[in-house]
Amino acid sequence: MSHLKDGFFIAFEGPDGSGKSTQALILSRRLCEDGYDSIVTEEPGGTEIGALLRDIILNPERPISERTELFLFLADRAEHVEKVVKPALQKGSIVVTSRYLFSTLVYQGSARKLYPYKELYALNRFAVDDILPDIVFCLDVAPEEGLLKATNNSKDFEGGDRIEREGLKLQRKVRESYLALARKDRRRWVVIQPSSSIEEISTLVYDETRRRMPV
Repeated sequence: MSHLKDGFFIAFEGPDGSGKSTQALILSRRLCEDGYDSIVTEEPGGTEIGALLRDIILNPERPISERTELFLFLADRAEHVEKVVKPALQKGSIVVTSRYLFSTLVYQGSARKLYPYKELYALNRFAVDDILPDIVFCLDVAPEEGLLKATNNSKDFEGGDRIEREGLKLQRKVRESYLALARKDRRRWVVIQPSSSIEEISTLVYDETRRRMPV
């Protein structure tokens, strides 16, 4: 396996049902086939502690307050970076994650207005020890289509998790917020338009990743 001097970090973001986990897995596998050391991970739930937090956060049968939700996401993220992301990058691996701090900026920040954006961004930068992705792939999807896929394909919670059950109004705000973030940082963000083909999307993602990776 090949290692990169400083590692390489890729995050997939987007509304529920946009295919983040699928594309993250495909990309990581293709990079491994190319001879790179690559790992795929996710938020929430990318660590042993994170799996416990994930159930608390997303389980519809565990009602929690919005503030509690925010801090649990931050706790999951801090543990994820400390136990998974940072060690892998220090080893020179390519880390591919489904969701990262931008999810909180969008869902709990722009969409729900739980906390002022500037302060929320600072909290997240602290949680991740200032480790930001080299590329953020934003998988765009129509809210109606994405929510239907998410609720129908939910492996953990029949009928969708607690956040998905909040419905289309939230998902529309989420989509708008992601696209606004992408417009602010075109150097880091790559928006992938909706496509009927998983293969077509994965090819676009792979080609863009290889173009941006250090030689």
